[in-house]
Amino acid sequence: MGKNSNKTFWPYGITIAILAVVVMGAGTIMIALKHPVQMDEAYMKKYQSVDNHYNEIQKSQKLFDQKYSVSIKNDHFNMGENTLVVMVMDKATNKVAENLKINVKITRPDDDRLDIKLQSTSKDQNGYIFPKFEINNKGRWIVLLSISDGKYDGFFKKEVDVN
Repeated sequence: MGKNSNKTFWPYGITIAILAVVVMGAGTIMIALKHPVQMDEAYMKKYQSVDNHYNEIQKSQKLFDQKYSVSIKNDHFNMGENTLVVMVMDKATNKVAENLKINVKITRPDDDRLDIKLQSTSKDQNGYIFPKFEINNKGRWIVLLSISDGKYDGFFKKEVDVN
């Protein structure tokens, strides 16, 4: 009889499978590094802080909602210069609330590189007025509000379109 022709190729298959897993893992890491996840800052705080204090945030939000009503006067923004007016009414007096600290972040849902942060400059009977800001990208934007009266904190989110 001749030579034994039964060769086994399973060691090659296992080696190829291991190399394929390593290459696919490296590819996944490379793609993840090129496309980082944008952090959701609906409460204008880091995720870990929100996670650790979520119950206190919700309790403060509920008490804030009982005391104040909040509305944003702008339904949309335009390309170029824009203004923002936020109306915070005290439910007890039915007047614009006094002595509030309001922080505003205007952001894109998919990109935080274009974020615009504002702080109120004045207040009148129409609400809290923010400095003019410029938007140079069309599409969907999100206005995030963090409002504090020193005792309670409220957080609000409104989506606006830019034409």
